[in-house]
Amino acid sequence: MSLVEIMAWAAVSFGIWLATLSSVTVPEMCFAAAAGLPCGVLAWAGRRALGASWRFRPSWALWPAPVAVTAVMELAGLVRTAARSDTGRLKTIELPEEDRPLSAGREAAATLALCSTPGAQVAHVDPEEHTMIVHELLSLGPDLDSMVRR
Repeated sequence: MSLVEIMAWAAVSFGIWLATLSSVTVPEMCFAAAAGLPCGVLAWAGRRALGASWRFRPSWALWPAPVAVTAVMELAGLVRTAARSDTGRLKTIELPEEDRPLSAGREAAATLALCSTPGAQVAHVDPEEHTMIVHELLSLGPDLDSMVRR
């Protein structure tokens, strides 16, 4: 099981690396693959060190599309927001009560989804209260808050 998890983390690292490139070349793909494996090992070791046990719902695999749409829309609006010197606001997102592995998986996936856009950053997660405190600078595109609650 640990090898499967390491390879999954390595694949995620590889994908994130490629997503940040303006053009994908063979040397970049080779470097992403070479860097992805140690990242996978470190992610697995970190999760084990924390004693975390995550479980994910298959429907969460649909989250990247609305996150990408939101990221593009907020990137376009970021210039206007920066010009206005807007400081944003803190908001609380209530998460559903679930068993601990599923709740931990949701917290991890929701944090990744919300922090993947320029308009929001997760400031705190309270697993006991099932809440996330998010600093929101922009709110454009699909409603990611309701997406991570489903």
